[in-house]
This record gives sequence, structure tokens and C-alpha cells, in this order.
Amino acid sequence: MNSKTYESVQGLGKTGQELENFGTAQNQLNAEILKEMRIMQLQTNMLTHHLKEAQEEIAKLKEEQVKYILDLNKCQAEVDSLKHQLEVKDSFRAEAEALRQEVDRLKLTAKLNSNAIARLSNQESS
Repeated sequence: MNSKTYESVQGLGKTGQELENFGTAQNQLNAEILKEMRIMQLQTNMLTHHLKEAQEEIAKLKEEQVKYILDLNKCQAEVDSLKHQLEVKDSFRAEAEALRQEVDRLKLTAKLNSNAIARLSNQESS
């Protein structure tokens, strides 16, 4: 991009000194504007690059988030399974305790019956 828009032409019947001064000032302004535009273009390119990097990082983080959510769901399913197994064990434990108490009751009943039979037998033989 060329920033020079005015070229001085000297000679008879040509533009005067005022126009030449204006042209020189305009060329300087154009050069400054071009410099600023190039700086802004570099900054824009840099920001575009940073934006692209940030978008890539966000995409990676989203992928990781999905993995963590899947892992969390898997862990939650394991916890639910373990809770169910614990409930089943507690149920078996309660049933086993009830069965043990019933066995103890039957043992006691059998012992009392045995003692009663033995007394009856002793009474009959006496």
C-alpha cells in the first residue's frame, strides 16, 4: 500500500507553494495512518491467534468435562450398586438374625420339653 498521494510538480503555471505544503502534510498524515493501520493489523492478527488458541483450549476443556461427567456417572452407578448390595446384605443379616433367634427359641423349647419329659419319666418311674 502506497501512502503517498501528492507529488509536487514545480514550474510555470503549476500548483503553488501552498498546495505543495498541503501535499507534504497530507503525505505525512497518510504515512502515520498507514503505520497505525499496520499496527492495528498486527494487533488484530495477534488477537485472532489468541482467540483461536482460546477456542481450542475451550474445546479441550469441554472434552475433558464430558469425560469427567461420564466418569462421575459411572461412579454414581457403582455407588448405587454398592448401596443396593448393602441393602441386600442388611436384609440377609436381618433374616439371619431372625432365623438365629428362631433356632434359639426352638432349642429352648426342645430343652424345656426334654426337661418336662425327663421329669414325667422320673415321676412315672418313682
